Amino acid sequence: MAVDTSTPPQAVTELNACVTTASHSHRPAKDTTFREWVVSNQIGISLTTLSMILAVHHLYPSLSPYTTPFFQLSYYQPTQGLYIQGRDDVYFVASSVLAFTAIRAMAIEWVLQPMAQKLGLKRKASIRFAEQGWMGMYYGFFWTFGMYIWSQSNYWGDFKAIWAEWPARGVSGSLKWYLLAQLAFWLQQIFVLNIEERRKDHYQMLTHHFITSSLLASAYIYSFYNVSNVVLSLMDVVDLLLPIAKMLKYLGFELSCNIAFGVFMVVWLISRHIFYPMLCWSIFKDVPAAMQYGCYSGTTAEMISTNGYPDQVTYLFYPFLNIDGPICMNRTIKWLFLSPLLALQVLSLIWFSMVIRVAVGVLRTGNAEDTRSDDENEDEEEEVRSPKDVPNGSAVPAEVSTSEWRRSNGHVRPRGRSDRKALLGRIGCDKPT
Repeated sequence: MAVDTSTPPQAVTELNACVTTASHSHRPAKDTTFREWVVSNQIGISLTTLSMILAVHHLYPSLSPYTTPFFQLSYYQPTQGLYIQGRDDVYFVASSVLAFTAIRAMAIEWVLQPMAQKLGLKRKASIRFAEQGWMGMYYGFFWTFGMYIWSQSNYWGDFKAIWAEWPARGVSGSLKWYLLAQLAFWLQQIFVLNIEERRKDHYQMLTHHFITSSLLASAYIYSFYNVSNVVLSLMDVVDLLLPIAKMLKYLGFELSCNIAFGVFMVVWLISRHIFYPMLCWSIFKDVPAAMQYGCYSGTTAEMISTNGYPDQVTYLFYPFLNIDGPICMNRTIKWLFLSPLLALQVLSLIWFSMVIRVAVGVLRTGNAEDTRSDDENEDEEEEVRSPKDVPNGSAVPAEVSTSEWRRSNGHVRPRGRSDRKALLGRIGCDKPT
């Protein structure tokens, strides 16, 4: 006698209903986006990719010519004891981007953020502290290393000597690693901007990172190694001091933060508005004298033509199309590199003038050294961002600080405290007002 093992239709319906109900009850409130997944798995993705390349490198020796450029500098010239540039440098930059991604995530998640929380910082503040801590670590190392390379060079203290050896392609191993690692860092910063939560200045920073990366790559291909070292050293010292000031604020050391800001302003003035313009002037004045306009051999660095304009546009891309091909120098190329550097100087002047105006306003009140700590919690320090946050439904003008709005609505706070918060907000020691 056959046994009917089929499930009655009604039972199937009830089973489906139960399964569906259970599924709905356990559905997460919000699905994880691809961007959020990448942020959560930065360490695993980066280290897994690098480990796979390293495994192939050791397990398949026949493929080592293709995997070696990921882990060491290419194009070493034993007779000269120097390196030259080439297409395989792209692989070293790519692996460095992955390495920076993993190191940054590990430093923030495993070291700096837990340390900040142990020091009593709340979650959001600890994240900001960790991000600034990573920037301080990066710039602390690379500014020191860049200054060491500069101090040991023949162009230390003499900007004109920067151009003496161009277009010789030979470069020391330390300088080549330094330039490629810096390029990898800025490319990695573009990646970070696009995977992490977007902030108000997203597109400004994205534009800045694209310009910086393009300049570094182009200068490297055109063999402008020395000037790249000087520009980065002058810029990195300012970017080192600002994270230090921010970290001091997050830890509650407001007087130390103010002192750090004072040092930051002085160093900014010296590095970006004294030495940097001197470098730009050297590009304008010394380049034509040190570099005779014309085209040079990409291999021997000897002049092959006094005509710096062999064609209309294509000559600009000769070094990109063929590393061993000719490389030309003329007035157009000089201004193609000088113009972005001057534009950066204009932006730096605008930013510095804003900081100066706020600092002067604070000094006039006589409360610049007010060391009283703010007793507001993290939520109370948030800015009023939309009309719905204001009791009367009106938006707060951008130029009015939150503390000033509170004063006008019956919440009076000391004037010196408000000015100090405005100053710290401008430099990053506190939230922008």
